[in-house]
Amino acid sequence: MSNTVETAVTASCEILDKTMEPTNNVITQLCMFQEERSAADTIARTAHYASDPTAYLREKLGAEGFEERKQMLCLPTEVDLDRYGGGAHKQHFEQHIATMLGKQHGLFFVTGVQAQLAALKGHCNARSRQKAAWHVSSHLEDCELSAYSELYGLQRQLLGSDPTALPTVKEITEVLDRPEHERPAAVLIEVPNRVLGCQTYTFSELEQLSEACRKAGVAFHMDGARLWEVEPYYRATAGKSFAEIGALFDSIYVSFYKALGGATGAMLASNDLVIMDEAKIWQRRAGGNAFSLGYQIIDCERGFNENMGLFARRWQKMQDVAAGIEAATASYKTDGQEPIISFMSGKPTCCQVITVFNGFTAEELAKARDAVEKKIRVRVFERLRPKQSLDQMIRAQQEKASGDISSVEAAEASTDDRKHFVEWFIMNVTFEFLTQVFVDAYRALCEELVAE
Repeated sequence: MSNTVETAVTASCEILDKTMEPTNNVITQLCMFQEERSAADTIARTAHYASDPTAYLREKLGAEGFEERKQMLCLPTEVDLDRYGGGAHKQHFEQHIATMLGKQHGLFFVTGVQAQLAALKGHCNARSRQKAAWHVSSHLEDCELSAYSELYGLQRQLLGSDPTALPTVKEITEVLDRPEHERPAAVLIEVPNRVLGCQTYTFSELEQLSEACRKAGVAFHMDGARLWEVEPYYRATAGKSFAEIGALFDSIYVSFYKALGGATGAMLASNDLVIMDEAKIWQRRAGGNAFSLGYQIIDCERGFNENMGLFARRWQKMQDVAAGIEAATASYKTDGQEPIISFMSGKPTCCQVITVFNGFTAEELAKARDAVEKKIRVRVFERLRPKQSLDQMIRAQQEKASGDISSVEAAEASTDDRKHFVEWFIMNVTFEFLTQVFVDAYRALCEELVAE
């Protein structure tokens, strides 16, 4: 980010003035995941970066910002296009990320699905047990259409007794204490857990899990899709860096297209060269070893460099916003005396949250949102989802994959139609909005709802 205040592209594609307060002719959109940018502008930005990464970053971050963050930046001496995974620029980027995570080896993947399944398959092969364990909220469970079994021949064991909470250290260690032939070859945990509102383990709990896995001879793998976002939590609560967190795991996957804003891409990191070499084999088998991933690699590096060092202040902003919203809306209750507005994980652990709306249908919420937008020119949310149990979410995913429309409709009908949620995070654009803008908009939404 530059050392000047950035302007914000809003839902109307106009420019919000630098005060970051709503104006009469602009819609301020609070729930955003990406800045609106044309395909041509996106490609031009990547080309600009590729022509001279250091000059681009000095311009984008400002001279002072560049110097402050220089130690964490990945600054290549040359930018070339890889060919089937080989290339100086790709290898430099892979090594930089691996080192930051406290690992010796890194491998770029076009998707996190490929990266994680390659790692789990390698860990399972190394232990001659084709079973891995994770919580029911895992991406592997509800978003990948059983790729772990259909493509990789793996079995899965579910961890924990509560689908709405992280499996406890005790629950996981009980699985690890079973006879060797009953144990999984690998345990996967997501740090933080997106579906559970970015709940996460304390560093002490991660240490306990790491030690328990080591003693049991079980690989400990991190789904770190949002590790960049949650590292400030571990630094604030335990004084731990990326490398110190990463040291607890045998392998780590991280993403570059989410909060980092890069093109699609992921990285697998580990100290185990055997696992990494096997990951390359599975990458090729899965069709992921493309002729070139040069564009994706270059733009992921750009996104990494532009956003690293900003997540602590984004987290603080989210804490301020969430606290302000909860205080301003605390008196607004449903007929059952539940708060109309709540946050799934309580106090935010990072810059991403899930806001829960209680007591109203999707139609009522949309009507209130539109009324608020008309009155104060602020759009509170965009995509509203029904608040399903995890079992319902998984069933809906499976039924969508089967193409059985009647089953999908039945699954959707079984959800609570008076409980919905939105998932959102603080990004560069929304960081510049005054906290009071969020607070006033959510209060106005509650006022519209109770006035019905």
